[in-house]
Amino acid sequence: MCYKIDNQEIGTYISGLIEREFKSARQFCIAYLQKNGFSEPCREDIQKMANRLSQIIKGAKAIQIHDLPTFSELLHVSFEQILSAGKCGKPKNRMTNYTVAQSHSKAEWTAYIEEKDNPILNPDEYGKTVLEYAIMFGNYDFLKFLVDKNYIWFDSRNDNDYIKTFGAGTNIQRNKFDVLDNGVFVFHPNMNDLQCKLATEDQLRIHLISFAADHNDLSMLEKLRAREIPELYYQAHYLSCSCPDFNAHYNPDMVKHIAKSSDKVLNYFTEPFEIRDKIRYKDGSNRKHTFVFPYISQLLDILVENKSPFLQLALEKSIKHNECTKEKLNSLIKESIHNGCYCDDYWKKEVIFHENGNVVHFRDPLSVTGIITNIVRTTKHSENSQINQLIQKLNDSYNGIKHITEEEIHTL
Repeated sequence: MCYKIDNQEIGTYISGLIEREFKSARQFCIAYLQKNGFSEPCREDIQKMANRLSQIIKGAKAIQIHDLPTFSELLHVSFEQILSAGKCGKPKNRMTNYTVAQSHSKAEWTAYIEEKDNPILNPDEYGKTVLEYAIMFGNYDFLKFLVDKNYIWFDSRNDNDYIKTFGAGTNIQRNKFDVLDNGVFVFHPNMNDLQCKLATEDQLRIHLISFAADHNDLSMLEKLRAREIPELYYQAHYLSCSCPDFNAHYNPDMVKHIAKSSDKVLNYFTEPFEIRDKIRYKDGSNRKHTFVFPYISQLLDILVENKSPFLQLALEKSIKHNECTKEKLNSLIKESIHNGCYCDDYWKKEVIFHENGNVVHFRDPLSVTGIITNIVRTTKHSENSQINQLIQKLNDSYNGIKHITEEEIHTL
């Protein structure tokens, strides 16, 4: 098919492509220069390219032959499409992290995952993975598809993996390695690829928790261990040592999403849960510890402010947890004193409270018994007198545990 070269039409066509593929014409100019050997183009080079591009877009100058390969690659169209202003030529159906993350087609997702060079594993030229784009676009369908099909996971189900994440990973990872003369394989991890981001960063899981809460997806929340943080599994069993850094995982946006979720989701996040550690009792069973959602105090504050209909139940459950914690703590202290572990008030040295996470722990140095848990409070007040009574009861129980070392042991 014949067509006439019309610089003005070509310029208009190119302008539309740049608007579709780039945030600005300046970004396109930088990408063009980088593709042509300018690793860090200076302001002068960028301005020269911007002026030339402006003339092409206006139709005042024709696009040059040497421009076509770069324009074609950056704008994802063929030479023929450019020269015919889109009238001729077949589109270049190039899938990218950016385009796939916006798609809602399972066929496109699967095709991209199965591409020979596994582009889904790598960040694009802007350093973003397909998961980061999917989160940016709020494409929960795509994220859920990847998890449900086990292309990615956020929980390996192996406690030994729980350090910075819950052993997150992907089964579509491409190994990168060199083979030396002696036949030895040398692995070269890319610290920016999908596997490394999943294995070393917990932010992707935290963002996905927000989406799952919005979609009332309790099954996904359970897969994500949404109430927990990984450090509990390798720090909680050291009852007198370092405490998990709850604040490091706090994401206020995530808690806001949870606060606006359904009663079913709120019930999940306000329910205590158990974790086991590596210490075993004489009967061979693992020691267990009871915790509540690390950010339940912040969640309660938002529920008070929002006048949530779930607030009363959330307060009642939190009060029960605090009271059970104090009862168990008292019992352990009494038992330790009775067994001769402590003289006078030495037991007080083993009751430790951490403001970071509102964590309290106590150990009996002559046995494997002890407790570590987090307790709950709220800093807000309600216009409802009944709710305020519950708030007062909650905070009184919190302060009673926090200051338990100030009490006389015979009153416990």
